[in-house]
Amino acid sequence: LTDPQYFHHRWIDIPQTNWRIIGDNGWYDYSFSTYANDPERVAKWKKVYWLDSSIDQPMSDLERMRLVDDQISKDLEQAALDRKRVILVTHFAPRHELLNKKPSFVDTPRKNYFYQMINAMMGSDQLGELLESYQNVQMVMYGHLHRQHPALTRHGVTYYHQVVGIKNKRINEWQAPTFIEQWQRTLRIFDLK
Repeated sequence: LTDPQYFHHRWIDIPQTNWRIIGDNGWYDYSFSTYANDPERVAKWKKVYWLDSSIDQPMSDLERMRLVDDQISKDLEQAALDRKRVILVTHFAPRHELLNKKPSFVDTPRKNYFYQMINAMMGSDQLGELLESYQNVQMVMYGHLHRQHPALTRHGVTYYHQVVGIKNKRINEWQAPTFIEQWQRTLRIFDLK
């Protein structure tokens, strides 16, 4: 947490502009799933199947998402007071519209159950609503989802999915042979004035 490169609940002002980049890891609140109203069931599933279950945290996912919203709200309020336009960088998806379409192989109740449980851990619509309520938020860079997605603009906020993709023995999402070439291929450059 003390490493200056750990960009959670921190910001950087871009020199000679009125732009501020705010970083926050984000989290999820199950809102992308049909089981959003059954958090105990999702939490139970998560303990058995999900990678995040090994994270030792003293609160529930919903409490952690409220903490994230509070942190981001404070950072956005400060940016507004400082008259800064905002680019938010986060890990989790801030809108369910950003998810991949349901794959055709999700064709049984059991597969749909797993699909919905996985979607529960992808992000939070509440975060998107929060970001869209601030006029100074203009861009959001997020990850967590696989494959490249086109940008989505809602209420003046443009969401960019900035992922390099996965390349391992089972999955290869890269269009380039090396990591640096794939990173360069997915890099976006913005002219901020």
